[in-house]
Amino acid sequence: MKNLLYIFISLFCFVHSSHGQLTVASGMTPTQYVQSLVGGGIVISNVTFTGNPTQIGTFNGTNANVGFDEGVVMAAGPINGLIGGPGVADNGQPGSGIADNDLLSVAQSVNPGIFSTSDAAILEFDFVPSSNVAAFNFVFSSDEYLQWVNSTFNDVFAFFVSGPGITGPYNAPAAFPGGAQNVAVVPGTNTPITISTIHPGLNGQYYINNNGNSFTHNGFTVPIPVELSVQCGETYHFKYAIADCSDDFLNTAVFIEAGSFVSDAVDVTVATVSGDTTIVEGCTDANFYFTRPENDTADTLIINYEIGGVAIEGTDYNFLPDSIVFLPGQDSVTVTLSPIQDGINEPFESVTISVELINICGDTIVSSGIIYIGDGPILNISESDTTIVCANDSVSIFASASGGYAPYTYEWTDLDGNSIGSGDTITQGISENGSIDVIVTATDFCLFSGVDTVTLTLNQTLGIDTIYVGPATCEPDGFVSAIVVGDSVTPDHGVYYSWLNSAGQDGPTASVWTDLPSGWYYISVEDAVCTVEDSAFVELLDPPIAALTASPVEGCAPLLVTFDYSESQNAEGYELFFGDGSSQTSATVEQMTFTYDNPNAATYIAELVVTQGANCADSMEVVIQIGICGCTDANALNYDPTATIDDGSCAYPVPPEPIVSAPNVFTPNNDSDNSNEVFELTTENLGELQLIIFNRWGNIVFDETSTDPDNQNPAWNGLMSNSGKEAEEGVYFYKYIAFGLEDDFSDTPPARVEGHGFLTLVRNQ
Repeated sequence: MKNLLYIFISLFCFVHSSHGQLTVASGMTPTQYVQSLVGGGIVISNVTFTGNPTQIGTFNGTNANVGFDEGVVMAAGPINGLIGGPGVADNGQPGSGIADNDLLSVAQSVNPGIFSTSDAAILEFDFVPSSNVAAFNFVFSSDEYLQWVNSTFNDVFAFFVSGPGITGPYNAPAAFPGGAQNVAVVPGTNTPITISTIHPGLNGQYYINNNGNSFTHNGFTVPIPVELSVQCGETYHFKYAIADCSDDFLNTAVFIEAGSFVSDAVDVTVATVSGDTTIVEGCTDANFYFTRPENDTADTLIINYEIGGVAIEGTDYNFLPDSIVFLPGQDSVTVTLSPIQDGINEPFESVTISVELINICGDTIVSSGIIYIGDGPILNISESDTTIVCANDSVSIFASASGGYAPYTYEWTDLDGNSIGSGDTITQGISENGSIDVIVTATDFCLFSGVDTVTLTLNQTLGIDTIYVGPATCEPDGFVSAIVVGDSVTPDHGVYYSWLNSAGQDGPTASVWTDLPSGWYYISVEDAVCTVEDSAFVELLDPPIAALTASPVEGCAPLLVTFDYSESQNAEGYELFFGDGSSQTSATVEQMTFTYDNPNAATYIAELVVTQGANCADSMEVVIQIGICGCTDANALNYDPTATIDDGSCAYPVPPEPIVSAPNVFTPNNDSDNSNEVFELTTENLGELQLIIFNRWGNIVFDETSTDPDNQNPAWNGLMSNSGKEAEEGVYFYKYIAFGLEDDFSDTPPARVEGHGFLTLVRNQ
C-alpha cells in the first residue's frame, strides 16, 4: 500500500582506500547535529538527545575510507575512540550506562541469548517531508568484528520511524499510536543489521574489512541508502539509537551522511573538480546534477529551469539547454557547464540554476545550485637569492608559488634552458666568483604558470694565485711552491697547506715542496672560511730513452739475431735481456748478437733497459719468434708435422709416363672363340686417348675419344663408321693422340703422346 513504509536499498560502487585519518568533533547542540543531516524538503522539530555527549559528534571523512566526506557519527562509547588505525582497540568507555528496551528487542531478534543493553545513545526528532519520499545514507562499523560474530556480545543500533501509514512492534511517542518500525535492516530483508548479519560469511557483499589506516574499527559496511515511503506534509518521528549488548566493552558506531536526509521532488546539486563551488576559465568544468526520487521514475518528467547569475551564457560559459528530461527509470540527469577563457581580468562571476516545482502537498519547492567562474590566476613566486662564500659549497634554493590553484609543481633551468632540477627546493652551487641566474617555473593545478629568477652569488676571497714549478732531472731536484691570496684567519685558525703526490703520499704542511722527482703534485689550502685546491706537474729534463731493433725477428733455430740500441738517448748504462733468462750489460752504445737455439718453437721477448743514475730508467721490448723449419704440406712426400715454418723443401709424387702399344692384325669374323674381334690399343697411365683409323684412300673409317681409357678404351669392330657396313680386308692406317695423368701437386700439364702405324684387317681365318 502507498501509505505503508517501505525501504529501497541499493548498493553504491565505492572504492575503499585511505590516505589520511578520520577526524571527529563534539560540542554541537542536538538540533545542530540534525540540521547538518537534513537537506532539501525536510522540516525538523522536537530534537532531543539522550546519552553521554561524548557519544555523538560530527566527522570529516575526506581523507578516510569510511565512505562519506562528512556527517554525524553516534557510538556506543566516546567517538574519539574512532581515531587511529584498525590495530588500535576502541574500548568504548565511558558510555552513558543507559539501557533501551527497543534496542534489546532488536538485538534479541538476531541472537536470543543477548540479555541486556547499556551505554545507549539516542537522537530523536520529528520531521515533515515535502514529498512522498524521504531518504538518507548511512554506514555501520564495529570494533567487535570479526571475533565476536554470532556471540552474545553483539552491539545493536536501529532507525525507528513512526508516523502516518506506519505500524510496528516498537515504542513510539503518544502522538504516533501505530508504533515504530526499524528500517536499519539488511538490504532486501527484514533482518536487523549487526556484526552477526553482515560479515564475510553472510551478506558479505555489504562488508568491508578495514585494511586502511583512517579509523580504529576492524570492519564496516558499504554506504547504504534508505528510502522511506511517507505522506507529503505529515509529521513523522525518527529515533536514531545505538547501544552495547551484554557488556560495555568494544565500541560500535553508525555514520549518517551530511545533507542526505532529504525529501525533494527534484534536487539540484553542483560538483566541481576542486570540491567547492569555484571553477576556472580554461581549466575546470562544473556539473549540475538533477535528481528525483528513485520511486518516482516510472514516467517521463520534463523539468524547465532558470539560469541566472552575473556570468553571461555563450560569452562566459557554454550555452546550456533550457530544460532537462528524465526518461522512465532514470533518476538523475547531468548538465555540464564549461567556462570560456576570454583573457579578460575580471572578478568572480556567478551562475545559478533554479528549479521551481509545486509538490503534491501544494507547496512551492525551489531547488538551486550555484557556481562561480574565476579567471586564470597570476602566480606570485617567492624565491631565495643566495650568496655563497666557498666555491665547493652547495646551498638549497627554494621557490614558493601563490595566487593560483594548488598544488604547484616547480621546474628549474639554467639560462640556456637546460633542466637542473624539480620540486620547490633544489641544491645548487657556483664554481667561479660572480653571479649566475637560475630560472624557476611554477605551474598550478590548472596548468597556469609563472616564471621567476633566483640569483646565486659566489664571493670567495681565498685563492691560489700562482704555483711555481722547478723541473727535475734524474736526481730528485724539482720543486713546487704555492702563492695564496685573500686568506682569512682567526686566532684559532690559520692558513694550512697539504700536499699529495700521484702515489697518494703526503708532502710537507708548507707552501713549498722541494727535492721532487717528475710527476703530478696536488695542493689543498684551508683558511678559516674555505678550502681551495690546485695541482702542478714537475717536468723531467733529458730523461733516458731506450731504442731497440732486432734483425731478424723470426726464423728457425739456430737463429742468430743482431740487436741494435744505438738510437737510445741520455743513458749511462745498458742491459739487454734476451728473454731466455740470460742478459748482457754495457756502458757504451753498441750492437749485441745472440743465438736462439731452442729445438722447439718458442717466443722470446727481448728487453733493453737504459738507466741514468739511480733514479731514471727506460725500457723497450722486441719479440723474437723461433720456429721449426721443414715441409708443412701434409700432401708432400717429406711432410714434417712438427714444422712451424715452411722452408720450401716439400717433394711431391710425379705421375708415371704414359705407355701405348698396338697390334698389327685383327680378325672381326665372329669366330667361335670370339678372339681378336676388335682393334684396340694397349695403354698404361693415360688420362685421355683418341684413336683414328684411315683406309688406303685416306678416308676416316673410325674416330673415338675416351677420357677414361682404363674402362672405356676406344675399339674398332671393323665396321664403317658412316654406313655401318663391313670394311674390306686389307691394310689400314691408324693414329692416336694420348695424354698422361694429371699432376695434382703442380701446374705442369699432362704429358702428350702421339703415334701411328698400319694394321691388317683379315676376315677369313
